[in-house]
Amino acid sequence: MIKTIVTGVAALALLAAPAFAKTLQLPNEEFAIATIDVPDSWGPEEVTNGFEATSSDKAVYLAVVAVGNGKGMDAELDDTFAMLKEQHVDLDKSTKSEDKFKVNGMEATEITYQGKDEDGPAAVSIAFVPMKDKVVVFTYWVSTDKEKENQPAVAKILNSLKAAE
Repeated sequence: MIKTIVTGVAALALLAAPAFAKTLQLPNEEFAIATIDVPDSWGPEEVTNGFEATSSDKAVYLAVVAVGNGKGMDAELDDTFAMLKEQHVDLDKSTKSEDKFKVNGMEATEITYQGKDEDGPAAVSIAFVPMKDKVVVFTYWVSTDKEKENQPAVAKILNSLKAAE
């Protein structure tokens, strides 16, 4: 059975990855519930309630945001699927799977899809990590031919997630 994207990525967390220089606060500095480290080379940019970044080889798109439970999470999912559609990512709904895993001891749920984008086969993972009264949502979209080489960096980003103090 094929391991899920984020679960497989998390298993590679201790492997070498690019230097990390930015610690970002989610959803923002003023109301931080969590922190996460992202390499400068990924060019993280602030978006509403979080950030988005792209690997230096342009094979991975990653967005991490903090939203409220319920309506906030539903709206984030709607926005994510709309963004993927705008980017011409065609998800094969028959490949949808849902799994549970832990990140730094916190329970997480992940939905994965296989599909294709303008460059060919692609994989998408949307993971949810409840934290305080919010949910941190990770959206991970990758060209499957570049997935393995980017797993160590993605794992390091994912496993840097911590509750803000």
